[in-house]
Amino acid sequence: MSNKKFSIIVVTLNNADGLKRTLQSVSALHYPCFEVIVIDGASTDSTKTVVENFGELITVFVSEKDNGIYNAMNKGIVHATGDYTIFMNAGDCFATPDVLTTVSRFDADIILGGARYGDSDRPVPENMTLYDVLSLGINHQSTYYRTELLRKYGFDESYRLIADLKSVVEPMARDKATIATIPSILSICEGGGVSKQNWRDTLVENRRIVSEVIEPYYREDYLRFSRINNSMLNDFIVLSHFQSIFPLLRLLAKVMRFLNSKFKHIPL
Repeated sequence: MSNKKFSIIVVTLNNADGLKRTLQSVSALHYPCFEVIVIDGASTDSTKTVVENFGELITVFVSEKDNGIYNAMNKGIVHATGDYTIFMNAGDCFATPDVLTTVSRFDADIILGGARYGDSDRPVPENMTLYDVLSLGINHQSTYYRTELLRKYGFDESYRLIADLKSVVEPMARDKATIATIPSILSICEGGGVSKQNWRDTLVENRRIVSEVIEPYYREDYLRFSRINNSMLNDFIVLSHFQSIFPLLRLLAKVMRFLNSKFKHIPL
């Protein structure tokens, strides 16, 4: 059995039922060495009662106003004493009681795993490059950070939607942080997340990460390959408001793929 210690940081606000499900999931873990840190944004529901009911499980409980989810997550980092840190939103659960045992077998600065959102599984590729992370994103409830690295970078609170993605991209780009991937599902998550509901703004923040973090020598290539350079991004955001055109575009793409299969010289 590994002797790695995990810090499980649970962020919540007025979601007592979700918090209960998350803590039940934590209490079912078979792994022997972890701590639980609950960061609550001064909830007015029965959150404190739930915390009291799981008193022996919880190492640290903080309940106070915060400036959003990434501010709450940064508060949790201060209290983390584990070798690795994982963040769960209230309502999210570990996929199986053996998740931490599985993760403990890996040794990297950041460990990325798959997640289930509703009825949809979102696995990760067997190997992920920096470009893959930027293009595909991460499942933050299945992302394990070496705590000392997390303390260095934390979460950039000037990002509203994908500071968690930047928290992986930046150490990869600046410190050559090592990445390990676990294609299996490690967490079961509530909903699709704010970034998925506001995908146009997410694209803008993705381009900002590239502009701020990627070395200038590679930056234009990343923007071009990601198809989010300045002119295309603005056009795409305008186009995305006319969502009725998307079925037509999908049909056109199918036709082009068919033609390309018949006539290899025709580029897509």
